[in-house]
Amino acid sequence: MGEATDKASVAGFVEEMLDGSGWELSRVKRRSSRFEPPDSYWTLFDIAINKDAEERRLRLVAKGALNPAAWDRLSSQLAAHGADRRCDPIGGLGYPRLFPESQHAYWFYPFDPAMPGLSEAADPVRMARVLVGLNDNNTAELLAVARRLNIERVRYMPEIGAILRYRLDGPGAQMDIYGKAQPGNRGLRTHRIVKALWQAAENHPGYLNLPRQLGFVDHLGLLLEQRVRGNPVSGNRANTEFMQLGYAAAEALAVIHESRIDVEGVISIENEVARLDRVAEQFTYVLPVGHFLLTDLIAHMRHRVRKTEVEEILPTHGDLKYDQFIHHNGEFTLIDFDYFAMAETSYDLGKFCAYTVPSSPKDWKESVAADETRATFIRRYLELRPQATLQRFAVYEALQLALRAMASMWAQSPGWERVAETFLVMAFERLQSRLPE
Repeated sequence: MGEATDKASVAGFVEEMLDGSGWELSRVKRRSSRFEPPDSYWTLFDIAINKDAEERRLRLVAKGALNPAAWDRLSSQLAAHGADRRCDPIGGLGYPRLFPESQHAYWFYPFDPAMPGLSEAADPVRMARVLVGLNDNNTAELLAVARRLNIERVRYMPEIGAILRYRLDGPGAQMDIYGKAQPGNRGLRTHRIVKALWQAAENHPGYLNLPRQLGFVDHLGLLLEQRVRGNPVSGNRANTEFMQLGYAAAEALAVIHESRIDVEGVISIENEVARLDRVAEQFTYVLPVGHFLLTDLIAHMRHRVRKTEVEEILPTHGDLKYDQFIHHNGEFTLIDFDYFAMAETSYDLGKFCAYTVPSSPKDWKESVAADETRATFIRRYLELRPQATLQRFAVYEALQLALRAMASMWAQSPGWERVAETFLVMAFERLQSRLPE
């Protein structure tokens, strides 16, 4: 599988695809990968091609199945979404190409088997119809707007989601908005949740800043949002903005917990720990010491859960981390409500604190800053909600540190083994520690 999805194999496929087109391959760069034993592995590549003075950038997904049953599922899914059609990312669409002998496939963004509307969401002519309200009767105007519409791919995670930026400049209509494509009806659900949160935020001015929703395009599965000024909070724990975030994040979470929004879906500690059982099994394939550490941690977590009472079940962000905040001139805006659900009070508290820990700190100052941000976050939250029940906080923080170890295993970045072990050891430490005073 490594050979089938490495740079050399990808380069050979792209050169074959370009043969006779006049385009030439200039660069292949691996961007990210995800390993999900025992079933699948994918890698995302940045492909640069040129023709005379023109250059284009393509995104290619190489996905492989690690056993026959997984290949049957993958090949059936891709066959149902265009595997019999021509792969043409230059003049058409990069439909999937299947290689049964090695049980892998290639496809190019904006094709995606889980998001059939993504190709339309990335098409200037089709989006001109959606964003400006033009139809085919105004062909000349439609094409003129399409030429002025710039669609930037901000982020793409195969079969998970994509974020696109739409900018329209020039005479007449102008805009600068974002669109998020996701599988199923997740975008519509997010649209409704954020609309309800706007009402809750009005009761606590300045505590919870949100992106403004512009609408949901049902047939594309595309959620449209107004652009939030600023940049995501960086992972440098010693930055001023990171250290200020603890205070702002606690205020935002307190408003969410008090919002009384009723949503479907409950995140239970039993299901989350059961998820770790599956992760422990995955570790047996690639890092046996991680398997033993995680198995022991799971036993201690289950023991702690049995000894504690269930906390209050509240609406919760579901993915509260530092990089879910956009910072601009001292103001923080919380984004990404895709995992919003009902959960125990400590769920998001534990997640935010677990992600204050740097995976590879440059020096001791970064680790100290992370601890200070964690303490500020917890203290401010308890100031706003002194009645909060947090008897399971240590379990939830340990849970998220274990999931960060899992993410390190999936990414397979250089040195991931050391990072995964560090997170698991820290999870033990957090499970036994008390809340900062």
